[in-house]
Amino acid sequence: MTRLAARTALPLLAVLGATGCANQAMPPGGPLDDDAPLVLAVTPKDRSTGAPPRAVVLQFDEVISETPRGARELRELVFISPRSGTPRVKWERRRLEIRPGTAWRPNTVYSVIIKPGIQDLRNNGLDTAIRLVFSTGGPIPDTEVDGVAFDWVAGTGSATAVVEAVGPIQGKDTTLYQVAADSSGRYALRHLPPGPYLLRAFVDRNGSRTIDPLEAWDSATVTVAGRMQADFYAFPRDTVGLRIASVAVEDSNRVLRVTFDKPFVPEQRFPPEGIRVQRPDSSLVVVRRVQTRPEKLRADSLLAKAKEDSAAAKAAAELTPAQRARADSVARVKRADSVAAAQRAEREARRREAQRTGRQPRPVDTLPAPKMQRPTLTAELVVTLDAPLAPQTQYRVEVANVRGLSGVVRSPSRTVTTARPPRDTARPPRDTARAPRDTARAPRDTARAPRDTMARLLLPQPGGAAAPRSRRP
Repeated sequence: MTRLAARTALPLLAVLGATGCANQAMPPGGPLDDDAPLVLAVTPKDRSTGAPPRAVVLQFDEVISETPRGARELRELVFISPRSGTPRVKWERRRLEIRPGTAWRPNTVYSVIIKPGIQDLRNNGLDTAIRLVFSTGGPIPDTEVDGVAFDWVAGTGSATAVVEAVGPIQGKDTTLYQVAADSSGRYALRHLPPGPYLLRAFVDRNGSRTIDPLEAWDSATVTVAGRMQADFYAFPRDTVGLRIASVAVEDSNRVLRVTFDKPFVPEQRFPPEGIRVQRPDSSLVVVRRVQTRPEKLRADSLLAKAKEDSAAAKAAAELTPAQRARADSVARVKRADSVAAAQRAEREARRREAQRTGRQPRPVDTLPAPKMQRPTLTAELVVTLDAPLAPQTQYRVEVANVRGLSGVVRSPSRTVTTARPPRDTARPPRDTARAPRDTARAPRDTARAPRDTMARLLLPQPGGAAAPRSRRP
């Protein structure tokens, strides 16, 4: 290597060595972080009034993830009410800047709600919502409309429900206030300006925050003046009546279970003469009783309870008062032990989950689930016949004047074929006993005449050949 080449190579090696040292990362270590991000500051301040802000800014104590829990991106967690287009969310490591799709309106009360889901880089997430209210003009009204948005068909509160208030009801300049329901379907629309509103709740299955044609919804007209409550029972609206989805034959061909594709109104009653079960020769099968699914379950439960009470009363009559008191005490102890065992199992499951994930378990929601004040919907009828249906025969079942939830009345029908009768597997037993074989045989005559080998040697063989000589000495 020449002297010039050596002078050129030394600085290059030094640069490469420095670059290699700079790319080395710090070894992992430090205490385990299992705490959710903490909100240090919010701008503008809660319940502030004045000029519109540039943006709503949230400052956290650590870097938060761009991928929230339970959503594809951060803007899906943000609700700005009244609605002004799709929210815009800018991520800056420890900061979030939130803006509406359009500019902030003057003289408007805004509510900004961030649903649970923000998490840090170690997947420690916030389990509570962040709420902020401010005004770009006058004072903030102290009004509230709360309640539950039920998915009436499912019979539970909807975790994906969106509740909105449209006001004023008449006029061109309508303002749309929106809020998302929590995991149990509860919602709260706060700080609405007093006046008439059209309230509407819908099950937002695709996350578009608008009512799609096939989504369930419910609405009500109210006048907001203070605090009030409004529950919603959402169900899909359509102009097509119900149809029979399936007919199952049960209980030795004596019971028909008719299932519709959608629920019918809960107050409808089905008389036996409204159910037609037609034979192939156009004659009708007599229907004895028609029950909805809840009525059938209630009747079966009452019958089972009556049998259990009868058996318990019979057993208690045979006990002395002291034995009866002891049996009641043992039953109470068993019930208490079962409750304690369930609680221990739940605590153990939470401990194992925390040990597996390395994070503290989420707090248990002790608030009871909301209960519907309306009857539970059903789409099933249980038809009991006076006589069993013939096997392997086609029947036509028709239900007259079925009213759907949308008010459409229809008389749907469907054919059903009964199964073939079961094969008789009980066959007469085969006679496997065989006659004994006669194993006694006549003794064989093993006595043979002695062979005269000398005469055989001396006698001439056929053809005149001489007898073979014996090879024995």
